Amino acid sequence: MTAVDLVTRTAATAAVAGLVGASALLAPMAARAAESCLVVQAETGAYEKSKLRWLDVGSGTTSRVTDPGYRLNALGYSATRDLVFGVAEGLGRGAHAVTIDRDGNTQDLGPIARAGNRLPVWSPVAGVTAGAIGGNSWYLLRNGTLYTVDLTPGERYLRVIGTVFLRPITLAHDVNDFAYHNGLLYGVSTTWRGKGAVITIDPASGKVLEAEDARFPPADVYGSVVLGRDGAMYATANRIGGRSVLYRLDRSGQVSEVRSGPPLAGSDAAGCLTAPEVPEPPKPKPPKPTPTPTPTPTRSPSPTPSPTPAPSPSSSPSPAPTPSPAPSSSPVPTPAPQVIPPPVPAPKPSRSAAPKERKAAAETDSHARTKEKRRWGLTALVLILGGGAAAGAVRRAR
Repeated sequence: MTAVDLVTRTAATAAVAGLVGASALLAPMAARAAESCLVVQAETGAYEKSKLRWLDVGSGTTSRVTDPGYRLNALGYSATRDLVFGVAEGLGRGAHAVTIDRDGNTQDLGPIARAGNRLPVWSPVAGVTAGAIGGNSWYLLRNGTLYTVDLTPGERYLRVIGTVFLRPITLAHDVNDFAYHNGLLYGVSTTWRGKGAVITIDPASGKVLEAEDARFPPADVYGSVVLGRDGAMYATANRIGGRSVLYRLDRSGQVSEVRSGPPLAGSDAAGCLTAPEVPEPPKPKPPKPTPTPTPTPTRSPSPTPSPTPAPSPSSSPSPAPTPSPAPSSSPVPTPAPQVIPPPVPAPKPSRSAAPKERKAAAETDSHARTKEKRRWGLTALVLILGGGAAAGAVRRAR
């Protein structure tokens, strides 16, 4: 081993140790053994079409599987857009860029061409095997060549703006996926030299470095690689022992199996997807103050005119009232004490009362007839006494 190789390996080991050990970005969430990390994984079977699996690599559970209808590879997650970008084969001439949202909906964005080509007829990134997004740069790898696709909105959107050849090729040739972190790409090399070793790629220079103490079990291809928030690295071996296996490499360098499934012809993954923000419940509005009603001045009721008393009847004694109506009769004049009235015959009943009415009243009330007789008798007695007194006075005067 030369001095240059020793320095290179030491630098790579330090970089990987910073990722799975004391990374300033990942350290705050590294307290748990396995943090939840939702990824979108494209799994390609024997029929060259991919299925999209929503997988929590922390627990190994699958929440959803969708079928886009074509082959997908080189997935990368853009946290600023909350979208997964992928390279699709079979949608037209060359490689097409597609987006995948949280609901599993895909959108074809057209072919990925080199910057400056207005009418692209061929895509330089056809057949890429690895992909990752850092900021507005989408890094794609094919056969040791790293392409940078611009994701900045504008004229160069989805155009290849950079090409870098990786070295040494003995480490970079069989890298089938990587993840972006702090300006570096992290992947797994399965070459005869790598044999499952974790490597880092500098996208600016193309330099590939190997870490000594970070290694996965040897396998044909590691098609999916993501970095968890807990500082761990997750990689899926497409074929190992007749099956596919998702492994976890923790901060101490220990490898554990998360889940397994049938062997895969190809795979790729992107994540961790950021947790959607839960909107805060709206704060209740303060109740509106109830307006105090203004008292309305009330008007004093108008005085009700007092009824004018009826004129008092004459001073003549009136007969006692009876409970039942009696026929009306002419008033009987009372003689003054100074005047000696002549004898007055007994007054006849007034004609104003009809005989039929008097008869009906007398028949309806027997007491009325008795009172009537008493009244007439008293009247006759007063007349007789008055007449006798008058006659005595005349005799004395003689």
